[in-house]
Amino acid sequence: MRLKKDKDTLSQYFQDRESFTTNDVSDFFAKTLPDIKRTTVNWRIYELVRQGSLKRIGRGMYALGQADCFLPVPTKKQQTISARLKKQFPLITFSCWHTSALKEFFQHMTGYDFLLVEVEREAADAVFHFVKEIHQNTFKEPSREIMENFVLVSRDAVIVKSLVSEAPLQEADASTLPTIEKILVDLVADSEIFFFLQGHELLNIFESALGKYTVNTDRLLRYAKRRNKKEGLQKILNQINGNN
Repeated sequence: MRLKKDKDTLSQYFQDRESFTTNDVSDFFAKTLPDIKRTTVNWRIYELVRQGSLKRIGRGMYALGQADCFLPVPTKKQQTISARLKKQFPLITFSCWHTSALKEFFQHMTGYDFLLVEVEREAADAVFHFVKEIHQNTFKEPSREIMENFVLVSRDAVIVKSLVSEAPLQEADASTLPTIEKILVDLVADSEIFFFLQGHELLNIFESALGKYTVNTDRLLRYAKRRNKKEGLQKILNQINGNN
């Protein structure tokens, strides 16, 4: 009963706010319960998030509604290669995703599709040679020239590259996939690979992704910092938010 009341009154109170902080929620509860403890506020926030009334969008940052998680739909080839990699290299961490998953964010359609296999740096060479035996059109850490002349003119090529440590990943259907935050940062950081998705198209992708899914800004910027792209990512976010 109390949880439903919290949900209804909270929704009404913050209905015109795109986001708000833990302190904002604490002030909200303090209006009717002046002596409420911060631990109680934190517990109520936890309950509201678990129930789907609130979603976390950053450290101490929330928005109304349930989190909409971006989950790339695996292709048949992706599932096959992932399964064989798991069998051959059971102890390594790797991520596998297909760029066709980005098409819902495109303003202008592109026929450039390929599979990205990211693996721990120490295992990259071994994984590359293994995948190349399965799929001839496999390339390791390609430059823009290789991308233009070979990868993008190949039929559904595979790229093997090193996985950045502490990259944000998610598990789904026994597969390890990148989170939306990782994908967005990589589009900026791996400009040699994603050269065809820069400029206005990149901004469109960011704006579409931020509009459709819950993007954790702290996670996004933390990973961007690991890839030395935090300033560039912050600039993109500022452009989207009109804070040029």
